[in-house]
Amino acid sequence: MDFSGCFLILSLLIIYSFLIVESSSLAYDVHWLGGATVIERDVPTSKQSVDIYCYPGTSKNLFTLWQTVKFHLRIKNDEYRLYVGSSPEEVYKEYTEDSYGWSVVNPFQKKNQKTVSLDLFTPTCMAINTKLRHSIELQIIRVDIWRIILMFLGISVIFSSKALSGNPVFFYLCGIFIGVFASFMVLVYYVSKLLPKKTLTYGILIGGWTVGVYIFQQIWENIRSIVLSYQTYMFWYTLVVSFVSFLVCYRIGPPKNQRSKNLVMWTLQLVGVLMIFFSSEYQEASAAVIITSLVIKYFPESLLRKIQAYWRRKFPPKPRLLSSEEYYEQGARETKQALENLRKYCSSPDCAQWNIMLKLNDSRRSGSMLPGRSGFASFVEGNSHLSDEEILDYESYAFSLDRSRKPAPVANSTRNLDISDDDSSEYDEI
Repeated sequence: MDFSGCFLILSLLIIYSFLIVESSSLAYDVHWLGGATVIERDVPTSKQSVDIYCYPGTSKNLFTLWQTVKFHLRIKNDEYRLYVGSSPEEVYKEYTEDSYGWSVVNPFQKKNQKTVSLDLFTPTCMAINTKLRHSIELQIIRVDIWRIILMFLGISVIFSSKALSGNPVFFYLCGIFIGVFASFMVLVYYVSKLLPKKTLTYGILIGGWTVGVYIFQQIWENIRSIVLSYQTYMFWYTLVVSFVSFLVCYRIGPPKNQRSKNLVMWTLQLVGVLMIFFSSEYQEASAAVIITSLVIKYFPESLLRKIQAYWRRKFPPKPRLLSSEEYYEQGARETKQALENLRKYCSSPDCAQWNIMLKLNDSRRSGSMLPGRSGFASFVEGNSHLSDEEILDYESYAFSLDRSRKPAPVANSTRNLDISDDDSSEYDEI
């Protein structure tokens, strides 16, 4: 081995020992945050330790069904780097590798990301590399309203999928949405045709799939910036494409074949299942909600009726008896309703009024229980079905019966001569 080879090996050993010594000199402080916390930091240039903030996770229970936990960074500008991992050692390793320039670009981490969503049930740690004053906030949302909306929207889509599959309005709205989305995909396809294929291919071969994903992410960011810069043009483009999509859907028409409706219904149910599944990080509970919804949706109606009939036979409902006041009110109400229906029928063209008039006796003839012709005409016009004599006879009978049943009044006491509800019910029974 020549002198140059020995010198190269010796240099590598010195550099490696220097890196080991420097990495061992760097320490890190772990801050375990168990609840909603805000930590403010002034980072001096001479500080050697690294602050790592960790969320320990929580146990699985129903109270965490719609819970959300986030790390939120508050800083004035974008001069910082975030490192996220499942343990303090992993975060510290990423921090040191980035300090030496050995880190690999993460294509899934958004640029200048200030909010990091955490897994509820696994520990998550985060560190920040910056020389600016900043604050770290652990946000714990006990009941996330957006998760609730997403879950109940998914349940509604599952139960209304059959009705929506044959709804023309829903068909046109979906057609317009698909038309606009597909047109954007066509634009992206033609824009990708303009890219240098060889350079992109060589970049993917050399750097691996992370470089390819990073390039596509940059393309998407450029498209998003173009959309935000030319909002007026994008508005008119969307309006024109929506109108063209509506014309196409109107020409095709909503699906009439039952098989086509079934496909639409199953697609909607799949969308509802995905919405429920991703509405909560408690995946076991989400799966239970999905299974319960599908079982209720497809539960046989015949079996349900049998179960209801068996339940009624085993546990028949106890009938509630009417009180005297309720009995009197119900009798008066039903009698009034029946008389009103009879009056409407007699006034309608379906009733043969002249035949009824011929069958009725004259009101001047005594000894007949049927009303006279004049009484029938008066009843149809809206008057009472009882004459004044009949009302007077009833009141006299009720008064005499009341005096015979009740004891004599005490001296110097007053007595109400009105008919009570109990007496009226007894008269009805008689």
